Amino acid sequence: MITKEKFNSISKEVKKFDYNPTYQLKVTNNLCTYEIFINDLLVDDFFTTGRSAGEQNIDIPQYILKSGIQSIRIKAYPKAIRNGVLETTVDSDADLRIRIVYGEYYKQKFDDFKEVFKLKLPKVELNLPFIELEGEFKAEVPYVLDGWSKGVDLSKEDTNELEAEVIKKFIELKTTIENKDVSSFATLIYEREKEIAQAYYFDSKSSNNYNNSWQELEAEFKNSVSVELLNDYTMKYYSENKIVTLLINKGKFKNFSPLFITNIEKEKDFYEFYFYRPNPGSRLEIIR
Repeated sequence: MITKEKFNSISKEVKKFDYNPTYQLKVTNNLCTYEIFINDLLVDDFFTTGRSAGEQNIDIPQYILKSGIQSIRIKAYPKAIRNGVLETTVDSDADLRIRIVYGEYYKQKFDDFKEVFKLKLPKVELNLPFIELEGEFKAEVPYVLDGWSKGVDLSKEDTNELEAEVIKKFIELKTTIENKDVSSFATLIYEREKEIAQAYYFDSKSSNNYNNSWQELEAEFKNSVSVELLNDYTMKYYSENKIVTLLINKGKFKNFSPLFITNIEKEKDFYEFYFYRPNPGSRLEIIR
């Protein structure tokens, strides 16, 4: 079991370098909805009505395990009639623009971040239920993360047995949250948090650090009024079938985790968990 001292010390293990770049996804959309995948992991989606209020920024370092070529895949869908409910075909005037930039926070202005990828949805001339585009960009990062790179191909396993195992993991997490068992929860997410902390350079001196993460979990659990695990989910494979999870499959919470808490302010906090199997026959473990 991970102790309070060990969990709060995650930031002390983070390495800083001469140059600490963060890669960022920038998205602008109108008259369409979308999903965007980096290295075959869902990093952003939009299934609500309206358009983006200017260019939206999403940090993506946790999806980049090491330097080299990274893949990007974009799926443009019809615009939303209402949140989570789409028209049948992509609008002929759909506009979706994607950029990827990088730079070091606090040392570079956002306008000085360098662009490594740019894509615009081509003119839609056919009645299509979706449009899928693929590309690549080169990333240079000073760290190397194991992540899911050594995971087994889960698509070769029995689908029903795998889904039952994933559901069991979600139930275990639900019970852990209900019991406000910070020690067990911290143990389950420890390896994930270590990699995320390194990818974002969250050392103990940064404004975002893990120095009081145990206490923050305690407060989060204390403020939870209820914990729910919905049934309208679909099991999804990611990253060349090395990662698996459960996501809500329809409605305004499409692609959200089926596991969430309602806090004392009556707000919902969704708990996303992605699993991989480090070795054949081993248990599924949380990776992102």
